[in-house]
Amino acid sequence: MSSSEITRGTDLLADSLAHGPRRKIILESYAPSGVDVKGYVQVGNQPEDDDGSPEEDKVVHMNGSIVAFSDACFLMNIKTPEQVTLESLSVVKLYKPSVEYLFIGCARPVPPSEMNKIKSEFRKKDVVVEQMDIMNCIGTFNILNGEDRRVACVLVINETEE
Repeated sequence: MSSSEITRGTDLLADSLAHGPRRKIILESYAPSGVDVKGYVQVGNQPEDDDGSPEEDKVVHMNGSIVAFSDACFLMNIKTPEQVTLESLSVVKLYKPSVEYLFIGCARPVPPSEMNKIKSEFRKKDVVVEQMDIMNCIGTFNILNGEDRRVACVLVINETEE
């Protein structure tokens, strides 16, 4: 079987996520305490298991809200959607290469007046900004990252919300 065949149980994004000058991250899941990030940490030269296959990527649990880029992930000091502001998103504007898409994931909406300011400011830099719930934000980020899009997402994790 050639490597281009799609079979049952095939990971369609594996090749895309593994290629490039930097390894891409995958947002695995989230809990009230934070987000699980896969592929962010590589220990050594990717040692192999006993059967000769590469070892699974390490998963890091990041405690709290995060901003994720295709190959990097950082903690953010925000706990509520009201704290998502142009100032708190300045790291996205400074990140190089610049992003095309910014997704904001939170349990409750960002206040409309602030969201309009954010969208207006990022539109000047040709960045599309969308707000959605956390699970859809994670999925959308992972798919676009696998497609080599310049994408970022902010996940607002509040330990007190369910």
